[in-house]
Amino acid sequence: MLPDSRSIQRFFSGLGEVCPIDRIDHLHLVHWPLDAPTPLDVLRDAGFTGSVVVARASLAAAIRQQHPGVNIRLDDHPSAGEPTRNLLMELPQGREAAKLAIESALATLTPDGRLWLFGERESGIRSLSKRFSDCETALCKGHLRLHTLTPESRALDEKNQESPFTPEADGFAHVRHEGMTIAVKPGIFSWRAIDPATLLLLDTLRDAPPGTRVLDWGCGSGVIGVTLAKRFPSLQVILSDDLVTATRCASRTVELNQLQERCTVITEDGMGERLSRMRFDALVTNPPFHRGVRTDHEATMAFLAAASDRLNPGGTLSLVGNRFLDYGALLSERFGAVEEIDGDETFTVWRGVKVKSEGIATRGAGPRRGAKPVRREIQPAPRDPFADLPSGRWVGVDELDN
Repeated sequence: MLPDSRSIQRFFSGLGEVCPIDRIDHLHLVHWPLDAPTPLDVLRDAGFTGSVVVARASLAAAIRQQHPGVNIRLDDHPSAGEPTRNLLMELPQGREAAKLAIESALATLTPDGRLWLFGERESGIRSLSKRFSDCETALCKGHLRLHTLTPESRALDEKNQESPFTPEADGFAHVRHEGMTIAVKPGIFSWRAIDPATLLLLDTLRDAPPGTRVLDWGCGSGVIGVTLAKRFPSLQVILSDDLVTATRCASRTVELNQLQERCTVITEDGMGERLSRMRFDALVTNPPFHRGVRTDHEATMAFLAAASDRLNPGGTLSLVGNRFLDYGALLSERFGAVEEIDGDETFTVWRGVKVKSEGIATRGAGPRRGAKPVRREIQPAPRDPFADLPSGRWVGVDELDN
């Protein structure tokens, strides 16, 4: 359950009782919801003057707008790699992601430093003292908790831990796919293996897309964009994601497969300033609908609303999603032709084509394996495919690591 604005204010107003707010060097935010007040709303009034390090471009944009003049860094390292005496950070979601971030933070603490970790009860913070030594609970208010660690704190061995993160020399774990090496880290979606939905989408992209300019939106590790670049040497591919960890992985994936000349990675919130100035011949995406452990579909809905405007005439959008998310009705509002081109018991692949002009057929890869054409009249109010999901739904922390 997401705390309301009043609960958030009470919690961070109480930090001064246990934490020296005026001596905090860095505040790190990862999945903090955009529709909730940020800790800065309270901390600045209590004397915080340190740097704000955020792991998402959307958070950086929101904070810059709400708090002009604040020193903001876009980085997935809790202190942006700088030495720090007092570091206040949001606990990342997923055990391996949390462990990696905490160990990175502890390594930058001064000998007399403290790491202050806060999170909602459902985020996994309640079990933190069982996973790290010298971990103490400093504050509990409502659904939020604060724990503190010292430079001497160490990760404890966990029994029955599934597939722990084991990085290569470059700091990433490596996953093989179609003869390529995909760089991954905890914190991105499906970091242990390529997920079935992505594999299904890639199976429908065996024919070259129209034109040469492709956008892999919400790229994660970069597996979709890099696979297309490898399959079709004429393509120029842009890979974009809101999460810094994702674009770091995607950049390394591009390097490992020697595609730097044809692939560009961008850290940007949705269709932001750079992408909104570009035109593409094809868009491909396995779009996110979680932000941390919360259901959050706003970015995907905004992307789909703008997708047609970013395509050249005759361009295509290929999208995979859970079967219960009926993207077809929404896409038919924006595209002249929409098809359900593949699917299984769990996922559906949709393709929309931007018509060149009234009554003229468009080019593009044809349907595969019994495609089902979707021709729907435009409705005054398109159905929100996420409408049946409860707002703020929580999923299990371990599910994020799968």
